[in-house]
Amino acid sequence: MEKVCIFCGKRPGSKNMEHVLPQWLIRLTGNPRRMARFGYDKDFKRGQFVERRFSFGAFKFPSCEECNQEFSDFEGNVKLIVEKMMVEDSISESELSTLLDWFDKVRIGLWLAFLYLDKNPLGIRPGFYVQNRIRQYDRMLAIFKAEGNTEGLHFGGCETPAFASSPSCFSLHINNLCFLNMSYPNLLARRMGFPFPVKTYVMEDDEWSCSYSAGRNRIMRPILRKSLGIKGIELYQPIFFGNVADEDNEGLRRLYDTEYVRDNCISWEKGIGRIYIKRDSKVSAYTTYPSMEWLPERIHDFEELKLDIQLVTLECQLYIISKIVEPSVEFVSGETKRQMIGLVNVTKESIKGMLKALNKVKRY
Repeated sequence: MEKVCIFCGKRPGSKNMEHVLPQWLIRLTGNPRRMARFGYDKDFKRGQFVERRFSFGAFKFPSCEECNQEFSDFEGNVKLIVEKMMVEDSISESELSTLLDWFDKVRIGLWLAFLYLDKNPLGIRPGFYVQNRIRQYDRMLAIFKAEGNTEGLHFGGCETPAFASSPSCFSLHINNLCFLNMSYPNLLARRMGFPFPVKTYVMEDDEWSCSYSAGRNRIMRPILRKSLGIKGIELYQPIFFGNVADEDNEGLRRLYDTEYVRDNCISWEKGIGRIYIKRDSKVSAYTTYPSMEWLPERIHDFEELKLDIQLVTLECQLYIISKIVEPSVEFVSGETKRQMIGLVNVTKESIKGMLKALNKVKRY
């Protein structure tokens, strides 16, 4: 895979490198020189898989010096938010929105990192990078709490074919808090009362075309039609900037220019919706002032939670592929259509196989 900046996708002008998992986070979770596992080196011809182990400090990839500097203040702000969460302090809605921006950054960074490490076996052609994928589409963040003062940093769901083809869902453990993050175009829109696509088409050049309906101006419960099966807190935020970024799409812009959508936005001009929180079965808007609403009440056994999160991450990847991604392929050629359907089927079957293996481990 060509060495390009993970932020902007251009060839870096210098030999600058970016830590996909920032150094402040590595220090917050243990010895920065500690060894960690980063999946497997794969030899498909011989059927051999060799575990990759190196220090977190070595988990870095090409970037432009300018891009790296551009995100330094952003990382400083997120560091303060995460540190507040580690000591169970109050968090505001705007801080949670910034945290979700950071999860966009980390999720796409991990996607590109594993394309590099795995030598891109599916031949994925990245159409976006960190810089143009932050705050583009609907997103959710589930938060779970484990017992004790566990120290460590783990991520999951980043080595699956589903994540390689569509980096929409992953998990991240930071000490005794575990996060499940999902983001996808219109993942939440319809059930949050925002405009939503009634038909989606895949075009020959890998672009998508959608026809939209006006929103229903009300919250439908549950917002996400996928039960996670683990008790915690779920945060939802509709984002529509990626839908209306095209300046020529005036008709679509008008669908979003309603009193309901404006009232449910942190910033309508930037396409940033308000954050809603699900606690037990109740869904409500997150308070605008700092609050402890974000903190889960249920405390889980760490090892049990670690396995359950692996399962639910795979289940959510399968959910997005099976229930959310249902585009029409009538405008693509027969060969392209066969390749697309084949990739989706292989992806589904691989996840089902992983789920079967993990459920077997869980039973024992």
